Amino acid sequence: MSFAKIRFIKAFQKGMYLKKAVVLLNMGGARSKKELKEFLKNMFLDKRIISSPLRYVVSALITLLRAGKVWENYKLIGGSKIYEHTQNLVKKIDILANGDYDIYFAMRYTKPKIADIFKDREYDEVLLFPMYPQFSSTTTLSSFDDAKIFFKDKKTKIFKVEHFFDDERFNKTIIEAVKRYGNSAAHLIFSAHSLPLSIAKRDAYEKHIKRHIEILSKELKDSGITFADIHLAYQSKLGPVKWLRPSFEEVLKTVAPSPAVVYPLSFTIDNSETDFELDMYYKNIANTLGITSYKLCKAQNASDKFALFIDQKSREILNIAR
Repeated sequence: MSFAKIRFIKAFQKGMYLKKAVVLLNMGGARSKKELKEFLKNMFLDKRIISSPLRYVVSALITLLRAGKVWENYKLIGGSKIYEHTQNLVKKIDILANGDYDIYFAMRYTKPKIADIFKDREYDEVLLFPMYPQFSSTTTLSSFDDAKIFFKDKKTKIFKVEHFFDDERFNKTIIEAVKRYGNSAAHLIFSAHSLPLSIAKRDAYEKHIKRHIEILSKELKDSGITFADIHLAYQSKLGPVKWLRPSFEEVLKTVAPSPAVVYPLSFTIDNSETDFELDMYYKNIANTLGITSYKLCKAQNASDKFALFIDQKSREILNIAR
């Protein structure tokens, strides 16, 4: 008899067997122009992004006017790699799970969505695990909205990871990524996706980002890893409204011509905002400003340590012993 069957029988005899699942949540990405249109349409229809009923008009206009231009950027990186990275991550976590829970991923604006994953599957407990280290209504809460609608009339018990930027195990994966570039002459730039001030003022996101940098700065110092200075920069501003600052370009101008090391603080899975915006668009600006060296750290993606962190945290929340 296999180990899994023995464990099932013992748990069932004790009346403790519960069918459990963990689902990794992210925004989605475009692998084709058609998928990009779907992404843009759904994102700007999200009430967490635009609360006004005008979002129906804005969504249609942005999809119509920007899809072609944005797709040209996606073509430069061969389409979003968010699916590939996430699928590889799920495979690694599945091995660690060892049958104790099932692992899936769902996207907010492109398929598969929560409803696609669970429409033909029933679980006693489901853990929602967003791939966003810091909490924001525009990412974390929006993903929870999607799940709330689907599980509304079901008996499934829902657990949530609201943030994990302050988890020491997670932060070790960041220290591991940046330490190879430790250099007293280089400036470390933590880049975070920006938010309009109208949203940021009522959101925990900015506070979490700043606290995260404080934690990481201390860990770097305690580890003996030195940089000339550590900066916070916000990327991905869109439209004429006021957004969180300083912008990434403003920080690059401050750093120039010194070497720059960039870490994508608000992402755990590389996507167009890291693969195109940080690794191509801003790298070109850095070269124009005369920055002597520009190094971009990869996000966690499907690293062994990130997979292990997710498994460990999931077990703690779902009360699953290894």
